[in-house]
Amino acid sequence: MYKFKLITEEKLEGIAALLLNAYPAIGYNTTIEQCTKKLIEDNKLAYLKYIGAYNGDNLVGGFNVWDFEMNFRQSMIKAGGIGSVAVDLTRKKEKICFAMMENFIEDLRKNGRNIALLYPFNSAFYYKMGYGFGTLLQQFKLRPNDLPSGNSKANIVRLTEKDAKSLTDYYNYKVKTTHGLINKAEAEFANRLKSPAVKVFAYKNKAKVKGYLVCNFKKGSDESFLVNDLYISEMFFDSPEVFLELMTFVKSQADQVRYVIINTQDEGFINTLSDPRNHTDRILFSVYQECCQTGLGIMYRICDVKAFFLDIQDCSFGNLNMKVQFNIKDSFVKDNNKPFFIEFKNGKARMIDDSADVEINIDIAEFSSLIMGCANLKKLIKYGKAQISKAEKLEELSRAFSLDEKPVCVTHF
Repeated sequence: MYKFKLITEEKLEGIAALLLNAYPAIGYNTTIEQCTKKLIEDNKLAYLKYIGAYNGDNLVGGFNVWDFEMNFRQSMIKAGGIGSVAVDLTRKKEKICFAMMENFIEDLRKNGRNIALLYPFNSAFYYKMGYGFGTLLQQFKLRPNDLPSGNSKANIVRLTEKDAKSLTDYYNYKVKTTHGLINKAEAEFANRLKSPAVKVFAYKNKAKVKGYLVCNFKKGSDESFLVNDLYISEMFFDSPEVFLELMTFVKSQADQVRYVIINTQDEGFINTLSDPRNHTDRILFSVYQECCQTGLGIMYRICDVKAFFLDIQDCSFGNLNMKVQFNIKDSFVKDNNKPFFIEFKNGKARMIDDSADVEINIDIAEFSSLIMGCANLKKLIKYGKAQISKAEKLEELSRAFSLDEKPVCVTHF
C-alpha cells in the first residue's frame, strides 16, 4: 500500500513539517526553516539516512535510519537504529507507522544488521512489535557533599573543540570493552564541544584522556538566579583513582550548585554513596526512603535470529555446554517465528539442525532482552514470560545468559 523512498535534500522540508507536527515540543521554539537546516546537516552524515513513506505522490510519514557498530559481549557487530518516526496528522490510525517499522526491519535484514535499537515514545506499542526492554536509567539527585571524593583534582581539565579527536579515541577505546556501547564519529564530539552549554571535563595524564564526564547547568529555582543544579549525563573512567578525581572536581562546585543530578545505567553506582537519598523526604513503604528515579529508554530487537547467531559466534555465554531449543514467537517477522536449535560449547554458540537437551518457549521481545543481558532467565520463567521444559537446567542456563554489567548505551538518536 505504501511506498518507501530515500529522502533527498530537496525533500527534507517535507520531513521537517512532519516532525514539527508529530513532536509539537520541537515546534515551540523551532521554525520549519530551522528544522530543515538541521536535517540537511544531519543528512550529510554517512551513517544516517531519511526515509519517506508515500501514498501515491503524497508524503504521509517518515523516519531516519542509523548504521551502528555495537559491542555485543566483547565482539563488534552491526546494528541499526530508527528515530524521528513521524506520521502526517491527517493520516493517523492508518497503520503507516506499522508499515514503516516493517520496512525498517526488512531493510536491516537485507543489509546484515541483525539487531535493531530504538527509543520508544510508547513502550507498549514497540513491545508488540517484538522490542524488548534495555537497561534502565537511574537518576540520582545528590547534594555535592554527598559525593565521594579523594585528595586531588589536579588532573581534571575542561575539554575544547581541539580535544575532539582525543576524546573520540578514548570513547571508542571504551567501546571495545563495554557491552552495548556504540562507536562514535569525531564530528559528534566536536559538535558537543562547540556548545557553550555542554561542558566536558576529563582526567588527563600525559595529554591522554583516562576518563571524562559530560555535564550542563540548569536553573534550580524561578525565584533566584543563584540557585543552579548540575546535570551529569555521561561518565566513563579507567580506574577508581580517575573516578575519585572526577567526583572531587564535581564536589568542589558546592558553592555554586544546589544539587548534582547524575544519570547512570550502572547499578553499582549507588554503592559509592553514603547517602543516596534524593532529598524529597518521601517514604515509599515502611521505612524505604526514595533514593532515585528510574526510566526506560533503549529497546532492542533481534531482526534475524539465524543471522544474528552467525554474528556472535565468537561471543561467550559463560562456559555453557548444552543444546537448547528456543521456540520463538515472533508475529512481526515470519522467519523468526519457529524453533531454533543452538548448541553451546564452552560458551560459544552455533546453530544446528535439530536435537536439544532443553526447550525454552519465549517471545522475541524477551529473547532479545535475554540475549542482550538485560533480562534474567530465572525471572522470565518466574513471571511466566518464558517456559522451560526441564527445571533442573534453569540455574546453569540463567548463569550463562546473565552478565555482571548490563549493556550501556549513550548514543541518542
